[in-house]
Amino acid sequence: MRNFLFILLIAGLAVISVTGCERSMQKPIMDVATPSETDTMTEMPTMDDPEAFTVALVQAAVELHIAEGNEAVVTYYHNPANMQGQWYVVITDENDIFVAHPFAPTFVGRDIKDIPSIDGTSEGANIAMATTDGRWTEYLWPNPETNKLELKRMWSIRNDGYLFASGYYEPWSPDPATLSIASQDDPVAFTRDIILEAIARYETEGVEATAAYYNDPANIDGQWYVFITDENDFFVAHAPKPNFIGTDLKDVIGPDGSMVGVEIAKATGVGLWIEYLWPNPETGENEQKRTWAIRHDGYLFGSGYYEPAAADAMAESN
Repeated sequence: MRNFLFILLIAGLAVISVTGCERSMQKPIMDVATPSETDTMTEMPTMDDPEAFTVALVQAAVELHIAEGNEAVVTYYHNPANMQGQWYVVITDENDIFVAHPFAPTFVGRDIKDIPSIDGTSEGANIAMATTDGRWTEYLWPNPETNKLELKRMWSIRNDGYLFASGYYEPWSPDPATLSIASQDDPVAFTRDIILEAIARYETEGVEATAAYYNDPANIDGQWYVFITDENDFFVAHAPKPNFIGTDLKDVIGPDGSMVGVEIAKATGVGLWIEYLWPNPETGENEQKRTWAIRHDGYLFGSGYYEPAAADAMAESN
């Protein structure tokens, strides 16, 4: 338990006050946080050693789980106030259902195995393979400290069936020409890939060059194109509708009067799928569109694909 409290101290978590539990965690934690004169201080890793610090932070959560139980540890780590820059702890129960995720609270209640990485890989399933021995995984994920997509190294470990995990980030700025792009036969994967390509272009060439590229009608690929807004949701790139440039995404209304722009603007760093009626630049018809939008460095990047109208679908089935 003494090591657990030193971990909490180095992580800046020594003063704890949890609401929603039967009793405050502050007194028992602080009681043990004051070692006796005969105790030997153990030097704990700092953030300068991100791998060791990550392991120590996760172990602190495990020790808190052992000492205080499920409700206390979930309440504490689900609170965004207890994030440490790029570091935060996520927790699932024995059935791999998220019970704590301070960065993406909407994940609570969902199975971690159903959560894909930003690039569409089955990262949640990989993390869920962790045992009591622990497991490292790597994947693309938004860094809450930089608001950018970066490579995350995640340490996960089981205790009493519960899974505890945290990680640290490394920069991600690949050459867009080297990225693998899925076939258009897999529209979901293709949509994700061309958006990641646009983000990579932004990282390597800057926003002006990237906006110029995606404003060029020559870069509309059939039904696919990438649109971009700035930190204030004002369009900087939209090749099919150049009159959108400089206007607010949230003011965009669909052909059926739906608040399309407002829904797209809800996208965060973990991405968001939205469905709505919109003109298909390939056919010129209003069709049902599935758009994936994601934020990176404050900017919003989006693209999508179209599904056949109901009448077309019925005709094909006859």
